[in-house]
Amino acid sequence: MLDLPELLEKVFQHLNRHDLAQCAQVNKQWHAMTIPHIWRDLTCVRPGDTTGKAFGRIVNDDYLQENGYTMPFQQPSTLSKYGHLIRLLPDLMDLERVLRPQACTGPFSGPTAHDLLFHLFRHSSKAQVKFLRYRSEDLGFDKMESILAFTLPRLRSLSFQVYPRGTQPVFIEFKYVLDQCSTTLEDLEVAINMLHADEAVDMLDELTENESICWTSLKDLALRHDHDTLDAGPLLAWMWKRCIQVERLHVWKIDQSTPSLVQAMLAYMHNLQEISMGDFILSHWDANPEDKMEDDVVAALLSGSHHGWKSVLVRSTAMLGREAMNALALHYSTLEELDVDGYYGLLLSDVVQVLRSCPHLHTLRYTDTNNGSALVDGMAFVDLDPDTGLLKPWRCEGSLKVLEVKIAGIPRPGLEWKVVDREAYLGQGREIQSQVHDRLGRLTNLETLWVGDRVGIFQHDCLEMSLESGLDKLSGLKSLKELNIESLATKIGIKEVQWMVENWPKLNTIYGLDGRGRHVEAVEWLRVHRPKIVVREAS
Repeated sequence: MLDLPELLEKVFQHLNRHDLAQCAQVNKQWHAMTIPHIWRDLTCVRPGDTTGKAFGRIVNDDYLQENGYTMPFQQPSTLSKYGHLIRLLPDLMDLERVLRPQACTGPFSGPTAHDLLFHLFRHSSKAQVKFLRYRSEDLGFDKMESILAFTLPRLRSLSFQVYPRGTQPVFIEFKYVLDQCSTTLEDLEVAINMLHADEAVDMLDELTENESICWTSLKDLALRHDHDTLDAGPLLAWMWKRCIQVERLHVWKIDQSTPSLVQAMLAYMHNLQEISMGDFILSHWDANPEDKMEDDVVAALLSGSHHGWKSVLVRSTAMLGREAMNALALHYSTLEELDVDGYYGLLLSDVVQVLRSCPHLHTLRYTDTNNGSALVDGMAFVDLDPDTGLLKPWRCEGSLKVLEVKIAGIPRPGLEWKVVDREAYLGQGREIQSQVHDRLGRLTNLETLWVGDRVGIFQHDCLEMSLESGLDKLSGLKSLKELNIESLATKIGIKEVQWMVENWPKLNTIYGLDGRGRHVEAVEWLRVHRPKIVVREAS
């Protein structure tokens, strides 16, 4: 066996834990090289699974041995031997559930979960903590102080939910927690559920303290601000000034504080590149009207970028209407990703306008995971010049890599088992399909094409994806890796999948083939002749 430790080290860096464990059993050299990788990141440790149970036993046994509950072993216990290698601990809530003490025999009562937690902390003094959820209403600083003392200076992700708690100083608590993790915190989620008026006044006295402290590692900021009946302005003003390194902003909900946030984005957050607005809901009708972000609010948030947005994500409760689209249009020159879930306010022409106008766009998703109604009309998608009858040029033709749209409105008279739109003239359906394929064929760097429906609502006025309908016009998509035709009335047979594997050399996954129905022959051929291509059958 070649002795190339430098090469082995490079290989071990890319292996998962199972493979590393297998390599550790090869010989002493491999064991010594893989053990640091196995112990470095423990975020895979979760309550209830095999890894979590095993790790819980390791900590429990080490505690019992070290504190005289059991006879000492000849060799150091596992945690004592390898705990110093730990660099990242899992979410703190998961960790507390993993470290459940086991029953002890004899006169000793055994350790508590709190004892085991601090025992682990002592043996992993160089580790960072991945996540902490802090609810001011039910934890309380006094109960958390000992845990915070270890956790905060090494915390990466914090979810702080501010709730009123009588006369207790929530804001001072909030300041303390954030100041202690100012150099390590990468991800901050803040939910403000109303502050007492007298506390808001008291905040003003605290604003001059620690003004020089900024969150130097903070890249992600998420905000949910409910109930503006009482003033949270001082808290927000204190927070904005420390967000100078933020690159990604997630706004689930914001009410009257929108102007304050937009002003702060322009004044302090000069590195902002990505914004996510709104939240997922079961359906548009289930949404509380108070939870919706109206068009003017979304437009205001989109105006808060100095250098232009690269990524814009809009979720179900946020409205992307005319005012918001006008604001987004100012960022077409920098926009690389647009992900819209839900059709709340968005016009089909706006989707095509984005494709036509963004020279750096690599991802466009226009979906509705709630009811599958986010449709793009086939002729609108083709985007013909009315004067010449030719395809209008799209500035993203060379940059687009991911396209997820549901193309509809195509007459399919050949479907005898379903009534669909009739053709205005003989052959109209095939003509539209041919033009859609012409359009798709110009997206030469496309890697992911999803024209199916993730919700599972079956569609008939869609592309049939047959060679006769123009599939062969996509032969230039040499980078295509994923194709999704879930819940579509396609006519894919053996000759179509043979054509796909011949013309799309990087294809590795097809979603939506029905291996027990109309695609059975195509699926069987792929399994026999191209087993490496993953076929996700229709649900």
